[in-house]
Amino acid sequence: MRRLVAILIALLSLSAPATAALDLQRASVERLDNGMTLILLEERAFPIVSLQTVYLTGAKDDPAGRLGLAHFFEHMAFRGSKNFPDTGLVSEIYAAGGEWHGYTWIDLTTYFATMPKSELPLLLAIEADRMARLEVRAEDVEAERGAVLAEMNGYSNDPDATLFDALIAAHFLTHPYRNNTIGYETDIRAIRHDDLLAFYKARYAPHNAVLAIVGDFDADEVSAAVRRKFAKIRKPETPRNPLTAEAPRTGERRVDLALPADKSLFKIAYPAPAAASPDFPAFLVLQALVGQSNGVNFNNNDWGTPVGDASPLVGLADAVRSWVIPTAEPYVFVVSGTVASGKPAKADRAAIEKTLQDVFDRLAATAISPASLTEAKAKLADALTLDLQTTEDAAHQLAYFAGVGALESLLSLRDSVAAVTAEDIQRIAIRYLPRDQRTIAWLTPGPPPAPETPVAP
Repeated sequence: MRRLVAILIALLSLSAPATAALDLQRASVERLDNGMTLILLEERAFPIVSLQTVYLTGAKDDPAGRLGLAHFFEHMAFRGSKNFPDTGLVSEIYAAGGEWHGYTWIDLTTYFATMPKSELPLLLAIEADRMARLEVRAEDVEAERGAVLAEMNGYSNDPDATLFDALIAAHFLTHPYRNNTIGYETDIRAIRHDDLLAFYKARYAPHNAVLAIVGDFDADEVSAAVRRKFAKIRKPETPRNPLTAEAPRTGERRVDLALPADKSLFKIAYPAPAAASPDFPAFLVLQALVGQSNGVNFNNNDWGTPVGDASPLVGLADAVRSWVIPTAEPYVFVVSGTVASGKPAKADRAAIEKTLQDVFDRLAATAISPASLTEAKAKLADALTLDLQTTEDAAHQLAYFAGVGALESLLSLRDSVAAVTAEDIQRIAIRYLPRDQRTIAWLTPGPPPAPETPVAP
């Protein structure tokens, strides 16, 4: 009965609609002596707690020849620990009426769970064990390698995902943002138990972690509980290799792929500012102006937001979407779409590319009207509200933005958006969206690639 009641409480609380976004301004931030960042936000409206642990390591940190290491280790981190053997790190959460998730991305790896509020001590124990007492067993490596390869194969068989990888690899020539998060088969097969142990020691350390907790609790009591669980965890600070800077752009870049598909796909990328950049709020308004906004919650962003009915991009192609996400360093703004007619002629391609560029060139040349600016800000404000409807949303956003070095930007984002001017939009369009800064990728229906020839050992 206890388990059934806990499950019902958690599910009802997660599904209950919020009348407004949770107020992140009330969050407290502290740094433990071991370097771990702790963020707490009391939210008494729901009888639950959400906990998010972010490690400041992702695909951009994967070493050459081991691309996909951060993601591979994420799989291992659900295997078991000293105090939660076998699948205890997840089964104990389910048994107590909670739910959990995790993912790896270019900047970070994150683990999060939501539980009835009485189970917060269990969540703290699980995350402390994940940080300090994981059982990274050699006998588990091959099973997880198989799971990672299956995930990679599913990803590589998706034409849209394949085109995205090709786009990003062309857009970034030297910066490790060009890395595929899941990795490639040769690298995944090369990862060894020693690689995983070294990665765990160096990256899953308090100084490399952010812990955010949101829900029905007393902040002083939880702060003390966190210190009891985490303060004694100490790992040496391993120097991080500096990231290779991106080479200066020297003009437009193009990618053409032919793979089995039922339609042609295109993705056109432009540079986009990092989340901590003063340009980020204006860039978000620009996205809402030309398309639509899906806010800044990466966990809710489904690889692009369909443009609205009033968008100047309506009619550009089928299924037109725009996509921008918060990142630690400058990343990309992508406009994508499909062409159902199969292989569009060069003239059709050129018309799509020109129409899109004309929209951005007009923004650079002419100030938008006050009414258009107001409408775009309103769209974005609505999306930012939807970003923060649950305790899990709030914990995710606090930990994620702290992880990419942009927590202050998140906390001031509404005010920053309200202050965006028509001149800011022009400046952003001029700086980030000129023709010579774009990367264009097309995928047209074609035969499957030839099988790889095995490389002799």
